[in-house]
Amino acid sequence: MVRPNFIRINLPIFIKTPGSKDVRTIIQDTGEDGFAVLAPAGDELVLAPGESVAVACNRQDARYEFTTTVQRYLPGEPPLYYLAYPDDYRRIQVRSHVRVKAALEFRYAVWSKADWPYRPPRPHKKGVTVDISGGGAQLVLRDPVEVGDLLYLELHLPGRRHHLPMRLTGRVKRVARREIDGVMRYEAGVAFEGISERQEDQIVAFVFQRLLEERRRGDRENGS
Repeated sequence: MVRPNFIRINLPIFIKTPGSKDVRTIIQDTGEDGFAVLAPAGDELVLAPGESVAVACNRQDARYEFTTTVQRYLPGEPPLYYLAYPDDYRRIQVRSHVRVKAALEFRYAVWSKADWPYRPPRPHKKGVTVDISGGGAQLVLRDPVEVGDLLYLELHLPGRRHHLPMRLTGRVKRVARREIDGVMRYEAGVAFEGISERQEDQIVAFVFQRLLEERRRGDRENGS
């Protein structure tokens, strides 16, 4: 059985069984006939050998979906589920930087040209995102910034297992003054610079999960 080229170690994926919610995990190993994923703690996901599961994963420009079979469970540190490579899969082409509405609090500071790229500033100011994608974000700031400024951001991404904040840099592409609840704020569109593939994958996974939740909420409201 041939391993699909999009299946690789450290790729976040979502697993779903009939009647259960999507569970996020990560690929830990790849072999000749299958791949291993981290078994979630507790009873969040309990799989039996031979059970069929639906899998989805997101890359920069596409979403991949397929159905596969559980091969075995391997207890240990860490505990692993082994899944077979799929016979077939569906590739859904998307824009590389799909945005999703998300109000995420973060800390930031302007990174001076003299200190870039070796001495990041202390992010002592607060802001909130309006939306986010793998390529950038729309921010609401209390203090003015200028087009071309480089912002150093520390942001906690929901669903991210690591407790430390995600550290990002964003180049200001546009700025607009906005009055929000009677107070003047600055809405800035930034494009991420120097973002790692791992960071982008984590943001894209968050975006797709939010879009999935919005679609399900819409289906419930429409009674479908």
